[in-house]
Amino acid sequence: MSLENVNIAETYMKMRNSFRYGFLKYYYFKRVIGYCTGLTDGVRIRAIFQRMLELDIIERTNQYQGQGKWALRYRFNPYQLEDYYFYESSEETKSNNIKI
Repeated sequence: MSLENVNIAETYMKMRNSFRYGFLKYYYFKRVIGYCTGLTDGVRIRAIFQRMLELDIIERTNQYQGQGKWALRYRFNPYQLEDYYFYESSEETKSNNIKI
């Protein structure tokens, strides 16, 4: 696993504006990393994903799903933003705290 693959995956996700999608399952990141790097080996894809977690490019959280169930979710956050807003929206929308 090289840092080049991490940079390729990060650049591709920035191009797709993946930071606007919020918290997602690992499956999404596995598919995107595999597609943009051309890798099919799940171990190497997971190593790239873990490196992105270590570099704080991707955040991790547990979300409550109801009935005592929790789910691990990840968010692509290369800009270290706390909240995501529609950037094309008006200031009125932002002032009402409407989030993606």
